[in-house]
Amino acid sequence: MLSYGLVSTAMAEDRERLLEGMRLLAEVAHKHGIPITWAVDTKSAPVVAKLLTAWHTENGDAPLLMLDIRQIWETNWERARNANPGASTEAMASHLVTMREKLPEYITRERERLTREMSWAEPNIAGAVFKNDTFLRVLEQTGFQGLWGYHWSQSDVDDTDPHVPEVEVSDRGGFGCFYPLEASASLDAIVTRGTTDVDSAQSFEKIVGIPYHTAGHLAEDTQNLRAALLNGTAQQHYDIYVGSTAWNQWLGYVEHIDPLTVAHLGQEGLERLDAYFAHIVGIQDTKPLLLSQMVDDYIKRCQKTEPTAVIETSTEIQEETAKPKSTLKMFYYDAACEFTFVEGAMDPIEIKNYAGERVLQSEVNKPVLTGFLPTRHRTQLHIAIVIESMRTMPYGIAVWGDHEGLQLTESDVDDVRWIGEHSLFIRLTLQSGKNEFSVKLTI
Repeated sequence: MLSYGLVSTAMAEDRERLLEGMRLLAEVAHKHGIPITWAVDTKSAPVVAKLLTAWHTENGDAPLLMLDIRQIWETNWERARNANPGASTEAMASHLVTMREKLPEYITRERERLTREMSWAEPNIAGAVFKNDTFLRVLEQTGFQGLWGYHWSQSDVDDTDPHVPEVEVSDRGGFGCFYPLEASASLDAIVTRGTTDVDSAQSFEKIVGIPYHTAGHLAEDTQNLRAALLNGTAQQHYDIYVGSTAWNQWLGYVEHIDPLTVAHLGQEGLERLDAYFAHIVGIQDTKPLLLSQMVDDYIKRCQKTEPTAVIETSTEIQEETAKPKSTLKMFYYDAACEFTFVEGAMDPIEIKNYAGERVLQSEVNKPVLTGFLPTRHRTQLHIAIVIESMRTMPYGIAVWGDHEGLQLTESDVDDVRWIGEHSLFIRLTLQSGKNEFSVKLTI
């Protein structure tokens, strides 16, 4: 099953164009039974309340509450530093104590302002650009279950959306739902026990991180649905996730579109949007949901961040032969990390480490696979793995090919999972120095 969530930012200075775009989007989405989660702040709530109330009654639409704590955060941090010159630890401690007091008041006040305009609304999903662990914990404290707005990378911000400023450098990438606060628990487990078993580490809050736009890792145009519609890649990107449901326990696809962009689609663009939504609901294993429903389902079915892998097939024309050649790319994430693999290479070409350094920028810093020796004895296949690492960190290798006939009998790695007929993925936790692992499979 693939859960589909459509989000639209119902915020703009040009109210007439905003309402026009909202009506156009709602007409097409509701025609196909797709509910819309409208991202609303307290400034735009009075403008859009009448439309959202009608669409809530008729089509099940609901708002999420956009919050911006940047000014509160930065003003208080400056005050704390001035009060504790030269004492950064004391300044940070004072700052965090104050934020834990001020943020609940701000969030509660903003929610009350929203519900004054829409008394029926019960927002438990927030949206934000500026975000951190303190903010996440306060969100849960004040009754929220999810935070929307996680980007794959800084360059993924849709520059056609006037109310989404440059994404924070500290913003973790994301192409699926996850528990953002689980990474610190994973770090504690790795450092103290050399394992990613967070059950044995500190507990983490169950607030769900939601991607701004799921397909942000697939192509440059994926943050601009208008461009993806016009160049014909919107359906292609969605189908990649449809094809990846087979080996994932839970998979979601969140898509964002700005009403101002919809207002500029024109008749041809609206027809493409209509055809795209028809394609989405025409797939039997797709379930359109509000973000709040998607989060409810994720919390119910996934006690931890569910390890997720997506396979993309790209076709290029070879210069030598002028014939098409297909290449696989695999994207993987769990609570502690994200990896990108390309067919033919066992090591990831990109690493995002959320249990330590954000990204390993230098090739020098990346672990090195120095040994991979498979040996067969009768019906047993033994794989010996040796990896050199400069630090303690999460890692993984992809053994490309169809291994679906094999079964795991014994290993000392974190996880071994079959990615359909494409790859055998081995998840590891590395310590500084030489690391040796063993995986035994039956044929």
